Amino acid sequence: MKVKFLKDYLGQKKDAVMDLPDDQAKAAVDGAVAEAVAAEIKDLDEAVAGIQKSMTEQLEAAAQKITTRVIDQVSRGLKTVRPTLVIGPDREDLDPTGGFKNLGDFAQSVRKHFTHKASDDRIKRMIAKADGMDETVLADGGALVPTEYANQLYRDVLAESVLFDKARKYPINIGNSLFIPVRQISTLGQTNAVGSSLGTWLNGDGVGITPQKPVYSRVQMTLNRWGTLLPVTDELLQDNNVALSNFIFDEGGIALAWDLNQAFISGAGAPLAQPQGILNSGSLVTVAADVNQPGFTISYSNLVNMKSRLWTIRPGDTSGVVWIAHPDAEAQFEQLKDSAGRNLYFAAGTIQQSPQARLFGIPVVYSFHCQPVGNAGDVILADLNQYLVSTKIGGGIEAAMSMHLYFDAAEVAYRIIYRVDGKTARQTPLVIPNSANNRSGFVVVAARTVIS
Repeated sequence: MKVKFLKDYLGQKKDAVMDLPDDQAKAAVDGAVAEAVAAEIKDLDEAVAGIQKSMTEQLEAAAQKITTRVIDQVSRGLKTVRPTLVIGPDREDLDPTGGFKNLGDFAQSVRKHFTHKASDDRIKRMIAKADGMDETVLADGGALVPTEYANQLYRDVLAESVLFDKARKYPINIGNSLFIPVRQISTLGQTNAVGSSLGTWLNGDGVGITPQKPVYSRVQMTLNRWGTLLPVTDELLQDNNVALSNFIFDEGGIALAWDLNQAFISGAGAPLAQPQGILNSGSLVTVAADVNQPGFTISYSNLVNMKSRLWTIRPGDTSGVVWIAHPDAEAQFEQLKDSAGRNLYFAAGTIQQSPQARLFGIPVVYSFHCQPVGNAGDVILADLNQYLVSTKIGGGIEAAMSMHLYFDAAEVAYRIIYRVDGKTARQTPLVIPNSANNRSGFVVVAARTVIS
C-alpha cells in the first residue's frame, strides 16, 4: 500500500511516498490519526481555558468596578445607594414594611379598608396577624402596625434612653420570666459555701485538694407591661402621611423613653409592676455628707468619697461606669477644683476626643429623673454592667391600630405595648476585708438639704 506523509512522521519527510505492507500501513495511519486527535483535543482544551480565563478576568474587573463605585458613593454620603429588599409573592409575610410605603400609607389603608370596605390584601394580612388571645387586638378592626415601623419607634426610644444602652441585656424568649444566675458573695474574696476562698494552698506533694462549692444565687426578671393609647384625628390621617408618622414616633417614643428612665432610676419594682430602680436597690451605698456642709451643695469630697465606695466586677474596669446627675448639678460641677486648683469637670465638647461631659475622667449623663440637688440621688455613680434589663426577645415594640375605638369622635387609636424589667444584679452591698466601708456598683451621697 502506498502511503503519502502530509507531515514529518516516522523519520519520513513531508510529502514523501512509500510502499508499505498493509499491516504496517494501517499501523502508521492509526498512529497518525491518534496523534492528530490528541493535538486537536489539546488545542480545544487550551481554547476553553483561554475563554474561562478571559471570562474570569472580565467578571473580576466588573466586580471591582462595581465595588469601587459603591464605596465611592457611600464615602460621599450619597443616599441614592440603598439596598432593595425583594420579597416574592409567596413570602410576603417576611416583608417588615408589610408592603406599605410608610406609617401614613398603612393608616390610610386601614381607614379605607374598614370605612369604605375597600379591599386591601396588605391589611388583611395585618389583621390576620392581630387575631388571638386579646394580646394585640384593640377592638374590632384592629391591625398590627408593620414590624419595620414599630422597630423605628423602638430605635427612637433607645436614642432617648439614658441607661438602656449600657445596661446588661437578657432577652426572654419563652414566657415572661427569666432566672439569671449570679455569684452569691457577701464578702469580697469569700467565694465558696463556707465563707472562704474556692482555692487551697497545698502543704506538700501528694496532699489532696479539698473539694469546694461555689455559691450561686439567681435574679428573677419578670416582664412588666408598659402601654399608651394615642388618638389621631381623621383630619391628620387624611392630610399628611409624614406628619402622622412623626406624631406617632415622637409622642410614643418620648413617653416610653421618659418612663423607662424614670423606672431604671427610681422604679418601685414588683409591688407596682415596674422595673426596680437604682435608688430602690438594696445594694445602694450612701456616703455621708461633709461635716457642716452647706445645704444644697455638691463638694469635691462628696465625689471623692463616692468614688472610694464604688465596686466594679473587674477591678479597674470602668467601661460601664457613669455619673448620672440632675442637670441642675452641672453649674456646681463647673466650679469644682482639686486642692491644686485643677478642674475636675469638662463639659461636653471641651475635649475633642471625648464629646461627652466627663467628671474625674468618667462620663456624665444628665437626667431630670435624678433627685433635686441636695437630696440623696441628685448624683449617682453607677456601674451599669451591674444593672440587668430584660425584654421580650428581639426587643421589639407591639404597636396596633383601631378604627373603631373612637369612631364617634372621628379619631383612630394607636396602642403601643412594651414589656421590660430591670434591676440590680446584687441586692446587698459587698463587705470588703480589712475595710470598715462596704462597696457597691451604685453609690449616692446623703441628703444636704439643711443649711448649716
